[in-house]
Amino acid sequence: MATSIIINQLLIFGVLILVGYIAKRFNVLSDEGRDALAKIVIEVTLPFLIFSTFAKMDFSPELARGSIIVFILAFVNLALLHVAGRVSSRVLGLEQPQRVVHTLHTMFGNIVFLGFPLLDALFPDGRGIFYGAIYQLASNTITFTYGVYALSRGTEKKGIKSLLNINTIALFVGGVVMLVGIKVDFRLDTAFSALGKATSPLSMVYIGAILVGMDFTTAFKQLSVYVLSLVKLLFMPVLMVALYVFALNGLNISFDPIAILVIGLQAAMPAQTIVVVLSRRYGADYKLATSNLMVTTILSIITLPLVYLAISWILAK
Repeated sequence: MATSIIINQLLIFGVLILVGYIAKRFNVLSDEGRDALAKIVIEVTLPFLIFSTFAKMDFSPELARGSIIVFILAFVNLALLHVAGRVSSRVLGLEQPQRVVHTLHTMFGNIVFLGFPLLDALFPDGRGIFYGAIYQLASNTITFTYGVYALSRGTEKKGIKSLLNINTIALFVGGVVMLVGIKVDFRLDTAFSALGKATSPLSMVYIGAILVGMDFTTAFKQLSVYVLSLVKLLFMPVLMVALYVFALNGLNISFDPIAILVIGLQAAMPAQTIVVVLSRRYGADYKLATSNLMVTTILSIITLPLVYLAISWILAK
């Protein structure tokens, strides 16, 4: 049942991505409009999605325990993926500009533009978005500290200020509303929820728009892209979830299966968009970053249902 939801949702995403691609190809959406669309998603619709989800949730010990597990294991995810990226980049013999991009794209996935819409569709009760927001907080902590530091070759560091953005504020305020039990006025709730639901279609249109102008032929000829796809989209997410479930069961720690599914699916998301932007800004190999983004996004249509099936099988054991 859930697998069919993923497949159907990815097909819907595919149609929306095609709309974005066509709109950009025929200049209905300009470069400036595309960039503005990304800002609208990150700074307007996504915060409302996070806040409205948290505000509707009923706090429970299980939810608290799940959020702690997700937050801790998100950092473990990133550490293990970092090791996998470093090892695979060395085996491939990549030079430093390519190595740092390969490693960061192994670590960081498109958890905003693809992850949140998919979690929203898979878990309509809100727990997917709830855990996804917790995962995003951990991921952003590393992206805007270590990620920027690595891409800038150590010449620039980002502090705590980079983490104080509209999404973390929405997470914090929504968390307070949930913990205190404040009931949001139904008119505000309806408006906020409607804005939040716009995240999915706008995200897909944006992904389609950024695919325009990419060199498909060159992208699909690079061996490192396929290694990245195999490691990030399939092998590591399943392996990590298997290790986590084994460890949690061995320690007799109860956990929410949805929390584990979120951890695995977020790790299996295609290459992160922001790495492409940061690569261009700091002089890393942004062409490789662009190829990683394009190929992994396309292949994730096949790999995400497989990862979901594999994780579900592990949880059922």
